Amino acid sequence: MIRAAMIEDVALARDRLRHMLQVHGDLRLVGEAGDMKRGAALIRSAEPDLLFLDVTLPDGEGPDLIRGLPREQRPLVIFLTARADHALPAFEVEAIDYLLKPVGEEALARALDRARRRLAAGTEAHAPSRHIAVRDGSRTDLVPIDAIDLVEAAGHYLCIHADGRVHLLREALAVLADRLGPAGFVRVHRSALVRAGAVETITERRNGDADLRLRSGATVPLSRTHRPALERALGRKSGF
Repeated sequence: MIRAAMIEDVALARDRLRHMLQVHGDLRLVGEAGDMKRGAALIRSAEPDLLFLDVTLPDGEGPDLIRGLPREQRPLVIFLTARADHALPAFEVEAIDYLLKPVGEEALARALDRARRRLAAGTEAHAPSRHIAVRDGSRTDLVPIDAIDLVEAAGHYLCIHADGRVHLLREALAVLADRLGPAGFVRVHRSALVRAGAVETITERRNGDADLRLRSGATVPLSRTHRPALERALGRKSGF
């Protein structure tokens, strides 16, 4: 049984979706909310597997609600939106689908099939997506995670180095490190995150720190504080 919740501020839209979900016998609606504050409380208390989430709510943006949750508390998300150009946030928080309002039965059925497959896959449902969405003005670039070697903090932004290009993302390094950890990325400095598999050369310093040379040619400092994490990622038992 899939435990589903709905966060939508328009009562008529909630009524319509609730009615449409009744024909899906493997789904049980465990709660509804009409704003961000009540929605956050609903997620904490009901712990739904699947969340139908409006992109725009009276007290904020739906994607911000998901970003504010610890990754282990995030349900699968299907966005609800009245405008097709509001679908981009779905890429940024790894939503499995988005539905244009008024929601159609066929589109809903397809989205639920995706949710069933993700939930049936177990841990794969929580695996990182294969790309990172980076906005550049009116354009959104989907940067393949496999192409990223290095992420550096620069003020309020992150510089994502991928295939010879640098993409700017407004995000905290700790948040991105948590997201990319399963893909083999390691924090090597308070302001740097690298793919362990991209490390080609390690040059020692006298104080226990080191310099890493990556496959891209970039050189990144490795602090002794973060050294054990890199050793584990590289399969080293002790030292280099």
